[in-house]
Amino acid sequence: MKTKQRKSNPMTDAQRKHIFFLLKQLNMPKEVGDGMCPEWTSGRAAKISELQFIDAMEIIKYLKSLLANPRTPQGRDSDKMDKKRKGLIKAVFAWLQLQGKDPDLDYVLGVICKAGGVDYINDLTEVDLQRLYAEFCKKQKAQIEMNQEQILTFSNN
Repeated sequence: MKTKQRKSNPMTDAQRKHIFFLLKQLNMPKEVGDGMCPEWTSGRAAKISELQFIDAMEIIKYLKSLLANPRTPQGRDSDKMDKKRKGLIKAVFAWLQLQGKDPDLDYVLGVICKAGGVDYINDLTEVDLQRLYAEFCKKQKAQIEMNQEQILTFSNN
């Protein structure tokens, strides 16, 4: 009886170089990358040099996402960021209330996360928070104008 052998499909040199380049961009030494390999691959690889092609692609994708959405611990939890999050939450609450809705916090957080394309509000960068705040303030102004138009339209009838 023949047993199935798993085909080995190791990562390419280009993938290896790309991973090290991304680690360097994130100020992470090779040792940190090697230490995270078992977690990234669910134990299939103990260090970067043992990665398979698919695992390397997933790690590159993950590292690129970290570069695209930088989240430093001190930046994420700073008072400045906290104030921006709270301001955004207030803006979304106000916009929804102008529409006649009575939202709860979970609903508002869901709206914010969907608008920002993230899973958690803490994943939003400072630029994202500013952009979303401006967008929801514009939506508030538009909703106020629509409400005034409705009042004028129905009061003239």
